Amino acid sequence: MMPLELVGSDSMRYIMQTVGPILAAAILMGCDGEPQNGTTSTGITPQPSSPVVVSITSPEIAALSEPIFVTGTILARRSTNISPMVGGLIEEIYVNVGSRVEEGQPLLRMRQKDFEINVLRLSEAKRLAEAEYKDSVRDLENSIALREKQAFSVEQLDDRRTQVEVSAAKLGIASANLAEAQKELDDSITRAPYRGVITQRHVDEGAYVPSIMRSEHPVLQIQEIDVMVALVFVPEVYLTSIQLGTLGRVHIPSMNQTYESEVALINDRIDHKTRTIDVRLGIPNVDYAIKPGLFIEVELMPISRQGLMLSPNATMGLGSSRSVLVVEDGVVSQRTVQVRELSDGRLEILQGVSSNAILVVGPSMHKVSDGSRVTISEHPYVDS
Repeated sequence: MMPLELVGSDSMRYIMQTVGPILAAAILMGCDGEPQNGTTSTGITPQPSSPVVVSITSPEIAALSEPIFVTGTILARRSTNISPMVGGLIEEIYVNVGSRVEEGQPLLRMRQKDFEINVLRLSEAKRLAEAEYKDSVRDLENSIALREKQAFSVEQLDDRRTQVEVSAAKLGIASANLAEAQKELDDSITRAPYRGVITQRHVDEGAYVPSIMRSEHPVLQIQEIDVMVALVFVPEVYLTSIQLGTLGRVHIPSMNQTYESEVALINDRIDHKTRTIDVRLGIPNVDYAIKPGLFIEVELMPISRQGLMLSPNATMGLGSSRSVLVVEDGVVSQRTVQVRELSDGRLEILQGVSSNAILVVGPSMHKVSDGSRVTISEHPYVDS
């Protein structure tokens, strides 16, 4: 480079005119034109990124009916332990286990000779009481006639009236005793209290049994099974979900049979140990194919209610607290929602968004995040 002393005044003037503007521009570039973060400015304004195309869905209000699955046992509609009304020797038993009987049909007969003798004895006692009563009435009538003729005292007349009252009372007692004896004779034959089947027989002919008031062990057991009872114990949390008439489906695994039914009884008592409610459904059993004691699986179908439903493909996370991506004015915002998973895999929204919310769904959720700009896909999302 040539020293400045050797450069003439004309040459220096030329250099300053030529180089000066370039130096000034360089100085200005160094002070104001350098971009932030140390990058070199190109003089071109950067353009924002293009919106991401996403599929969307919205929660829908739908009728929600959650089935309640419980297990239980088949019971007879009625079950009665049979003992004779009167004690004595069993002379004949007309039925065996499995016998089908009608209401009023004889089941067993006690030895009747003793009862027949007692009826005969008390019949004669009643005849005697009737004769005494008639005799006292005649005496009273005669005494009244004599009293009118002043041939009978008042005291004697009162005695005759007392005798009539006493004889009338004796006749009443005799009549009651005879009726009781006749009733015992009738009760010596034990009859079926209702239409059913004999399910137990504990004694045979010749056994002596006490009366029903003293007996600790029954002679027979009868059950009404033309209509069976499906007994289940439902957790108390479902108390408000079921009512009389709630539909149910009773499945008997051992028979591979399913019966449609409905709730016929809800016990007012809750078992404080198991926190369950006694619920019963009826099942027709005309052919007696269903037996008491069978294990059952019952599906109760409560009345539907309105719920806000959402596909699991529109949520992130697991459990009751999940995240969703809400689209508002073309921008994504992440929110937390409270959900409850249903047995069919759908989610019920309990809190967080409303039915008109627009949510990102499906694979699109992996392309965006909170704050992303999006545009809606023209193709509707099909939930798999």
